[in-house]
Amino acid sequence: MKHTFFIIMILLFATLAGCTNKPFTMEDSGRTVELDLDSPFMVELKGNASTGYEWKVMNMDSTVIRQIGQPGFMPSGDEIGSGGTYTFWFKTVSFGETELVIGYVRRFESDEPPEKTFKLKVISGTMGRITGE
Repeated sequence: MKHTFFIIMILLFATLAGCTNKPFTMEDSGRTVELDLDSPFMVELKGNASTGYEWKVMNMDSTVIRQIGQPGFMPSGDEIGSGGTYTFWFKTVSFGETELVIGYVRRFESDEPPEKTFKLKVISGTMGRITGE
């Protein structure tokens, strides 16, 4: 049931996003992206929930971009403890810029820095391209 919901959400998002957006991944971390106003985009990050780690949004200006729903997790295999991909959906909601920061953290280690960090500078109200590293 969860897999079906996840697949439906991906198909719905792909329809909304059209051909202009591909998921941003860890390879895009540190880059700047320019997007049109009201543009949906997604971030896909590899992780393993069985280790206690999860990807969590640490920073963003919600007046510029808004997270759509909760992140999804798709395991990469059927084995217990398999890693997989966390998917976050966002949408630009006004003109401006913000730094989106997503950290790979453990809830029970709230005083520890993230194990990994994904950062993306988002400039909203432009043409939809990656401009720098």
